[in-house]
Amino acid sequence: MVEGTLNVAEFYRDATVLITGGTGFIGKVLVEKLLRCFEVKKIFLLIRRKENASASDRLQRMLEGPIFDRIRSTAPDAKERFAKVVAMDTTFEREDIVDDVDKAKLCNEVQIVFHVMASIRFNEVLDEAIAINVTSAQRLYALASSMAELRSIVHVSTFYSNCDRMYIEERIYDDVPYGGLDHIQRFFKSLNQGEKERITRLVLGDMPNSYVFSKKCAEAMIGQEFDKLPIGIFRPPIVISSYREPEPGWVDCFHGATGLCVPVVLGKTMWYYGDPDVKPFMSPVDHTVSGMLAAACDIYRRQCTILPVEKPVPVYNFTFDKNRFTFGDYARLVSSGLRNPLDRWLSRIKYRISLWKIFPQILLWLMTLQARAADEILAWFGKRGSNLKIVSAITALANAVEYFRLRMWTMDNSNVKRMLSLLSRDDAQRLDFDGERIDWKDYHKSYAKGIAMELMRKNHRRQQYRKSSLQSSTKRN
Repeated sequence: MVEGTLNVAEFYRDATVLITGGTGFIGKVLVEKLLRCFEVKKIFLLIRRKENASASDRLQRMLEGPIFDRIRSTAPDAKERFAKVVAMDTTFEREDIVDDVDKAKLCNEVQIVFHVMASIRFNEVLDEAIAINVTSAQRLYALASSMAELRSIVHVSTFYSNCDRMYIEERIYDDVPYGGLDHIQRFFKSLNQGEKERITRLVLGDMPNSYVFSKKCAEAMIGQEFDKLPIGIFRPPIVISSYREPEPGWVDCFHGATGLCVPVVLGKTMWYYGDPDVKPFMSPVDHTVSGMLAAACDIYRRQCTILPVEKPVPVYNFTFDKNRFTFGDYARLVSSGLRNPLDRWLSRIKYRISLWKIFPQILLWLMTLQARAADEILAWFGKRGSNLKIVSAITALANAVEYFRLRMWTMDNSNVKRMLSLLSRDDAQRLDFDGERIDWKDYHKSYAKGIAMELMRKNHRRQQYRKSSLQSSTKRN
């Protein structure tokens, strides 16, 4: 294997790509990158109907978003590029996730599949998490088995799918407890909702939440049922806002680490319980997407070149041990992107990771009291306050990821390192995903700004929604 063995640009030339989760955070960056940097023939997006919006409506709304501004402003053929993206109505609750006409199109045209869709709610009841994160994948890969020209499938999992182990290898761990996935699903069918909630905690065991457990189950399912397909498992760590593409600091959701930094940008005080010396694995979304694009090509290469015929499903731990920072450093790095020097200085006191749980709890109690009082005052003036709702949301998120602020993992990332070494020079420039080369000080110059921009966009969308709702109500009256 030598440099240039992975000819990624040629792999995607005139290819038809199928993506699930294309309207999500990672999915949007993936679609944008494919349209801007590769000569793909077509991109099918499987999109579920949501709030009376069809798949086509949701696609149109997505393509009008700011993430695609770079294509609009730099590509003379932007309209033709956007026309390559085709939305398909899908329902993962059924065995046949698309209708017969769309199924025929997919089976005849698709060569590359990215399964990005997932439920990232950490407090989901286990059977619901399995339905979204396992059964949906199962039905998609059953469909992929009928694709005549299939080259590669990338199943996007998470590095923490086996977080009950301190050392994580690039392989599938099939030690699902209680007799395996099938037994768990059959058992949950006989329970009512209250029983499911109580049993979920028992089944999870040492795993912190149903999200990572269901991701582990999905990996085991792939190894048992679909190992004959050209499929690989891609495990990103905590995915945060972009480093450089499509623009520095771009983000459109506040899950995980990014959500916990919102109070810093708003100038609020927030202390979180955790170990400030723990070094988390984090990856900018544009690096993550570049790694996924290279992984699809590497999966195809393995199928074509690696002997023996019985090939294990390749796993990619998209993590880099060098160039990591601690949670204590993270608090300082985030504040470095604030514009006002006084805000930067104050944020080092306001935003902290504390080893002592009592201090974050006292602060949370005071913030809750203050938020409740502020909402009551607004109510006196006939206005609806959301201060308590915001504090509750941040608290729930902080508690959900507390497990990851207290532990540190080691891992093997040989497959990812090998991919990097096989890239041609052109592909290495096009797909910059070497985490060891990230300048985190430079990265965080745009981090707070990106969060502030998304807060403004969300506020604008809320105002537009209230305005349209008010107009609709006025017309009805």
